[in-house]
Order: sequence, then C-alpha cells, then structure tokens
Amino acid sequence: MQAQTCALIEFNRQVYNQLFEDSRRFFRELDRRVKAALVSIGIYNWAQQLTYQYNILYANSLGANGVQIGLLNGLSAIVASISSVPIGHAVEKYTIKKTMLLGITLDIISVTICILAGNWWILIPVFILHGKLVRVIPLADVTFTTFTEPHRRSTVMGLSRLVWGILNVFTPIAAAIIVAYFGGINAQGIRPLYYVEGALYAVAFFVLAKGMGTTRSDSNGEKSGSRGTSLIQHYREFFKDGKYLKRWIAIRIVRDFAVGLSVAFIPLWMVNVKGATPYIFGTAITLSVIVFFFLSIPVGRLADKIGRKKTFYLFTPFYYLGTILLINAPSPEYLIIAAGLLGAGIGGVGGTGGGIGGVAFTPFITMFWETAPPEKRGRWFGIEGLITGLSTLPASIIAGILWEQGLMTEVLLIPILLQALVVIPMLSTVPDTLVSKQ
Repeated sequence: MQAQTCALIEFNRQVYNQLFEDSRRFFRELDRRVKAALVSIGIYNWAQQLTYQYNILYANSLGANGVQIGLLNGLSAIVASISSVPIGHAVEKYTIKKTMLLGITLDIISVTICILAGNWWILIPVFILHGKLVRVIPLADVTFTTFTEPHRRSTVMGLSRLVWGILNVFTPIAAAIIVAYFGGINAQGIRPLYYVEGALYAVAFFVLAKGMGTTRSDSNGEKSGSRGTSLIQHYREFFKDGKYLKRWIAIRIVRDFAVGLSVAFIPLWMVNVKGATPYIFGTAITLSVIVFFFLSIPVGRLADKIGRKKTFYLFTPFYYLGTILLINAPSPEYLIIAAGLLGAGIGGVGGTGGGIGGVAFTPFITMFWETAPPEKRGRWFGIEGLITGLSTLPASIIAGILWEQGLMTEVLLIPILLQALVVIPMLSTVPDTLVSKQ
C-alpha cells in the first residue's frame, strides 16, 4: 500500500513537472509584444477589478437613483461608440502601444475625479473617460490575436485570463476589507479604493511604456493606416471582403445589449435586494475569479482542439444556471454559489463575468477577433466599440427604467432569454474560425 502511494505521488510529481515545463516553453516562445501586453494589462486589469463592482455602488452612495445610473451607463456607451471608430483608425495609423498608453492616462484622470467627487453628477466625466474613451483590454486581445499563431490563439487568450486572474484572486477580498474598514458600502468606505487603483494604473503605464515595442494592428506593418485615405473611405473598404463580418456585427449587438441590461444592476441586486454583506459580496467575486483562473487555459486549449463554437456552447449554460440561482437565492450565502461558482455576470476579466459560465467568453472573443484579417483589426476594434456602445446605451436606459418600476427580476432574466434564443442560434450560422482560418 505504501509503495502504491509513493508511486502515485511520483506520477503526480512528474505530471505537474511536465505541465510546468510545457507552460514555460509555451511562454518563452511567445512574441515579446504579447508578453509585454500580458504583464502590463494584467496590472491594469488588477486595478480595474479593485473598483469595478463598486463603481455603481459608489454612484448610488453619492445620490444616483436607478434611472440616473442607467443614464450614466448610457452616456459611457455613447462615448464608447463615438470614440471607437477614430480610435480604431488610429490603431492602424499609429500603434497599439500609443493608443493603450493614452487609455491608461485617461483612466488615471478619471480615478482622480472619483477621489474628489462629492455628488453623483461629478462622476459624469468618469463614466466618459474610465475605460470607455479608449478601451485598453480589447486592444490587448487584438495584440494577442495578431501576434500569435492560429492554433495557439485561444490558449493565449486563456493564458492572459490566467495571468490576470492570478493577480485578481485576492483583489475582491482585499477591496471588501478596505471598504469594511473605512465604513462599509458607502461613499466613505469605497473612496479609498480609488487611491490604490490610481497607483496601480501608474505602474501599468510604466511597464507598458518600457516593455512594449512597435505594435501595429497587422503583423507586417504594411497596410496600417492607409494614410492617404479618409476615415469614411477607410471603413468602407473594410467591408469589401469578409463574408461573415456583418453577421458578426448582428451577433455582437444582441449579445452586448443582453449583457448591458444586467451588468450594472447585479451588484445592486446582491447588496440591496438579497442583503449581501461586504464579505459575502467580496467572497463571491473572489470565487468567480478563482474558478475563472483555473479554467482559462484548459478551456483555451479545448477551443484550440475542438473549435471555438463547441467550447462556447459547452460552458455558456452555466451562466444561465448561475443567474437563475442568483434570482431565487433563499439567503445571501447562496450568492457565493450563483455568482462565484456558476458565474452570473461578476468577476472575470474586464467585466466579462467569472465563474464557470464566464470562461465561455474566451473562445467567443477569440473567434470574433479572428473573423477580421490582421491588417484590418484596428478597424474591427473600432466597429466592435461602436456596436457595443450602441447596444449598451438603450440597454442601460431600459434597465434603469425597469429597475425603478420594480421589475428587478426581469432586468436579470431578459439577458438569459436573449442569449439563449437569439445569440446562440445566430452563432450557429457562422463558421468556426479554427477551421476556416487554417
């Protein structure tokens, strides 16, 4: 019996050593621009996750009601829509690096405003600048997709979520401790988080500026920018090729509208409706990040083997189950299972949602970016931001009105129906990029 136990231990040691060596080799072979983006945006995301689930609660504590919160989110959606098209053009004309540095600078400015805010309307420029005027994390995904081989792309997407997840594991609990220490879920308790967020943004800026070389949207830098072409002509040329680009736009509009309905109100539901304490709220987010962290690379590898769509179909239902349990949770403790384990729109990376359901976003976003050719991904980024903003604007306003009318359950339930009955059937009509791009 002892010999069998020792043999099992030795076998496990060999397996983990091999896994570690494979991971080291995989990371070593990555393009240096991919490595720089992984580290710098990991720090950036770490800062963002510290306050992500508290931004709406902060606005609410400063006097914003449901309709005003919806309007704030709608305003940020408008800005994201208007800015994405010229930003996408700039990515191809200049570099991804410069665009990302601009975005981090604007985030530092917005955090400073949060620190000084004494009323909810002072946060208006924050909802304009903070991660909306220049969306940094999608630009990192463009970098990963452009400078990685097709058979590794989803794995690299998963690796990025793993690296970022490691940094984020203890962030929600740390945020909860800070909030509880300084007075609870109110303006006084939440405000100190923004001091830490600003410091982390400064570190991310320095790492990105030092570690990332020239990174145009295409791998050769030959077609970037079309310098003699007007903005309208530049985007008109984009649709000349690409059979499924317009269909993907429709898929993203419906999906982003669905996400936009509930994302701002899930924290309010957990705290104000279900009675989550700072520690339950923080534990749920932490668990969602840990689950997301452990599944990111396996799910990425699975998507690189069996296809993006099959992997997305496999994990998306967990998000539905998590949301249903979130709605029907008999006590606050069940929120940890609903939002933390299964995934119900909190945690994750960049607001994509964590838990088991959240990892479905990895193959989905890989397939989305792969749809456009490398030399056009700057414009694809611009269009993605435009459709996301146009989808989020009405979603935020509608959700705010429904919330104030007491239709809180519907705000959480409608997104499930839209994704299950519209997004998945539409997705079945486009080819899997793992097959079509190789």
